[in-house]
This record gives sequence, C-alpha cells and structure tokens, in this order.
Amino acid sequence: MEMFEWYMIRATGLAAYLLLYLSVIIGLYSQVQKKRKQKVTVSLFLHESLANWALYLVIGHVGFLLIDSYISLQWFEVLVPFNTDYKPLPMALGALSFYFLIMTIVTSNLRKKIGYQKWRKLHALNPILYIFVTIHGLMIGTDIQAAVLIAINILPIIMMGGMLMKDKPKLMSPIN
Repeated sequence: MEMFEWYMIRATGLAAYLLLYLSVIIGLYSQVQKKRKQKVTVSLFLHESLANWALYLVIGHVGFLLIDSYISLQWFEVLVPFNTDYKPLPMALGALSFYFLIMTIVTSNLRKKIGYQKWRKLHALNPILYIFVTIHGLMIGTDIQAAVLIAINILPIIMMGGMLMKDKPKLMSPIN
C-alpha cells in the first residue's frame, strides 16, 4: 500500500501544480486581453475553474499525506507550518500555500461582497502563493528537476512581457 500512497502524493501534487500553473498563465493572458479591450469571459472562467480543481487536488494531496504509513505524518504536522521534524521548511511552504490558495478562491468567490478594490489587493498576493508552491516542490519533491521548473516558468513570463510591451505606446516616436 505504501507505493500507492507514494504515487498518489506525487501525482496529486504534480497535477495540482500543473493546474495552478495553467491558471496563472491564463489569468495573465486574460489581463493582457483585457488591456487590449478583448472579451475575457471564457478565459476568466477557465482561470477560476483550474484554480478550483488545483484546490481539490491539493486537498487530495494532503489526504494522502495523512494516510501515508511510510512518513506517518499527523494532521498538525501537515497543516500547521513549522510543526514537523520532517523537512520543516518545505512542509511549512506547502501548508502556507494551501492557505493562500483557499484565501484566493474564497475571496474570488466573494469579490462582489468584499469589493473589487479589496479583492484586487488580495489577489495581488498570488505571486507569493506561486513562489511558495514552486519552492515547496523543488525542496520536497523528487519528480521535477530545477532546470525544468525554471524553463516552464521563465518562458511564459517572457511571452507575457512581450505581449504587454507590444501594447505599450512608443516612448520615442519621431516628431514630424
């Protein structure tokens, strides 16, 4: 049974990371499209759906950690940051990421009630979530090499930066 748990811990973690990654990319793309005055209804729906599914997988990830008999973690070791002897920093980053993801989804669902400005400020914290998750995976995971993570994270940043720069007015236009 230990191998099944081991595979499921990694599978749910990797799948959640992939969905979170896609959600971030689509969210950034939506912002570029919004600046271009394009419709973003479908991309925002996809952005939110991917984030929701990432949360479901993270819940599964946590559940499999709790039933894993090889490491034998208690609920407080998984859910309370820095409360474990097993790799305390990456475990804490995982727990904090879990709470950030919950906060992001809850505040996104309540953005009309809490106000768009408050929601934007809270949503602006999401790079912290993504950085924490990435570091968590690099420090505790065994499936993805650092070079692969760097490549898949730098390429979209360059692409989005290019899209944003394309839309910027030219600063040095010749005067006729």
